[in-house]
Parts: sequence; structure tokens; C-alpha cells
Amino acid sequence: MGVQDLPKSVATAVDKIYTAGFSADLWQEGLSDLCNSLGAYSAVTVPRVAAHNTVNLPSTPGMEDFLQAFVRDGWYERDIRAERGWPLVDRGQAVVLEQDIIRPDEHDKHPLYQELYRRHGMLWWAGITFRTHEQQYVLSLSRSERQGAFSEEERRLFLQLTGHLAQSVTLAEKLCSAAGQGGLEVLDALGNGGILVDARGGVMGLNRNAERLLGRGIGIRHRAVYAQSPSANRCLQELLNRCLRLGPQPDPAVVVERPLGHPLLIEVLPIPAEAASPFFFGKVLLLLVDLDKRAMPKSALLASLFGLTAREAALALELTCGASLSEAADNLGITRETARGHLKVVFSKTDTNRQSELVALVQRAAAISF
Repeated sequence: MGVQDLPKSVATAVDKIYTAGFSADLWQEGLSDLCNSLGAYSAVTVPRVAAHNTVNLPSTPGMEDFLQAFVRDGWYERDIRAERGWPLVDRGQAVVLEQDIIRPDEHDKHPLYQELYRRHGMLWWAGITFRTHEQQYVLSLSRSERQGAFSEEERRLFLQLTGHLAQSVTLAEKLCSAAGQGGLEVLDALGNGGILVDARGGVMGLNRNAERLLGRGIGIRHRAVYAQSPSANRCLQELLNRCLRLGPQPDPAVVVERPLGHPLLIEVLPIPAEAASPFFFGKVLLLLVDLDKRAMPKSALLASLFGLTAREAALALELTCGASLSEAADNLGITRETARGHLKVVFSKTDTNRQSELVALVQRAAAISF
């Protein structure tokens, strides 16, 4: 059914919802207009995967206190509307009303209604469900005790909205996914692997560098990332789970030792809720640093930065790439004593005292070469 077939005020609000598909910043305004046109007190768009760590939900103004209490007091763990409503949806009922899921005596006495919903003016409810390519959602509408329950006539109207909601949110999801993929491509250009993970720990996307590393320290099984080293995998899974539940953690990068070559470093970086669109479901970025592919500054740039000769700069690069002093001497076709003499000069010119300090300095200089 087209927008023109809807009541005028509802059609105007739906048009705004379509516009919000292009800009998530407009979703709250569109949702407020739709809420008002449907005679509801408040509204919130909830993905079925929503949990205590995904409550940054697009809602009408004034719902902040309710959402915080819903999470803080653990009501999300005993939400009758979700527990009884979703099974009805799975059986083909796209719109669920309060009276479908609870008896009048329960409605009058159940703690959830008396201690939470009544206090926030949300005693009567209707859920309009719809599915996009990414998620299943419910547009959750509420009314106060004075406004009363939603009617069967309104249920029929709500059914007409499911397709419009699905199309507008699908567009929003696609734009968010494109932005997320763009971030992964930036990491690619910088020589790092990147993997986006959702709230359930499932892989949403990865860049080319991450794909190249599959089977070389990490893998993906059943949409979950794992480290091939059992000890590293335990560290990775524990850190990932903590980040998904609690946010940023002080742990250093997970070091994945590899039989051939240098280790792989995995940083687990939570994506701040306030920095993401409500229709972007990436919760954690796994940043992969392949120490076998570390970017090195060009020899000429290194010589220019520190006043090194070409041979001295070449020696510094050999050592930074992991060669011992003897191996560096062999690679450069000079004796070990000559290499040792060059190294003393390099230490002096770079104001370093140890090989580890020199390596760290050259690695920092690598950023200049991009």
C-alpha cells in the first residue's frame, strides 16, 4: 500500500521517516511525528538483537529515563512484551497489541507494569514488527493509562506501515554499512587489517588485509573470529567478551605467535555508542597489525631525517626489519666489524643508545612515509 493510501497525518509522518533513512539524525523527529499521528505517548525502534549493551536506540524525546531504568534495574531480562510477543511474530503475527500477550489481572498486578511501565506512562503497548536485510525490528508504541489500549482498527492501520518502515530502515542500514566499510578501507590503505564485530561477536565485515591474514594467525568459524594459537585465542575471546559487555578495557594487544614469521597483534577497540548511527550494529573493531608487513620509511627519507649516509640508513632498516647485526652485515655485503662501526655512528646521530631504541625510532618514522 502506498503512502497516499494512509491517513493524511500518518502519510506526512511516513514521508519524514523515509527522509530519515538518508540521515539517522532525522529519525527522532520522524519518529515523534509518527508517534503523534498514531495517538501514541512514546515510541522506540528496537532491533531484535537488542540487549543491555545496545540500548542506544532511536526513540522519541523523553524516553531516556525509561531506557536507563530498563537496563539499570535489569527489566530487560524479564520483559514480558518481548518474551510473549516475539513468539507470536514468529507464527506470522506482524502487529502485537498489549491485550494479545497479557490477561487483565496480570496487567493490573505484574511488577513490570506497576513498577516500570505505569511510572513512565507506558501502560499500554503495540509492537509493529518488520524485517530488513540485516535485522528484525519492532517499532514499540506506548500509551498512558488515560489514553487506553490500542484498538483492532489501529492494528489494521499498523499493518499498513510495516513495508514503509522496512524500506526506510533498510536504506539507513545500507548507508551505515557503507560508512563502516569505508573505515575498513582506510585501515587497508594504512597497511592494517580490520574486522567489524557485532554485539553477538559475529563478523560484520573485514578488509583485504584481514582476509590475507586468515589462516596466518587468525581464522573465522561460524562468523566468529578466533586466534589459531589456543593460548592467544583464550585471551582474545576473554577480551572481546569483556569489551562487548563493559566497553574499553586496559588490556594490551593480544599477541598471536606464529610458527613462521613475526607475531600478529590484535587490538580490541569498542566503537562508542555515541559515535555510531543507531542502525549501525558494529560494536567492536579488531585492529590487526602484521609484524611481518610493518611499513618502513624509505632509506632516503631516513637519511634525510637523521643525517645518515646511505649505508647507515640501510643498516638501520635491516635491524628494524628484525635482522641481527650479523645478518644485516651479510645482507649489506660488509663485515660484522664494519656494521658495528656504522651502528655506533647511527646511535650517535639518532640520539639512541640501544638497538631497541633505534628500532622504535625508525618505526615511528614509518608514519611519515605514507
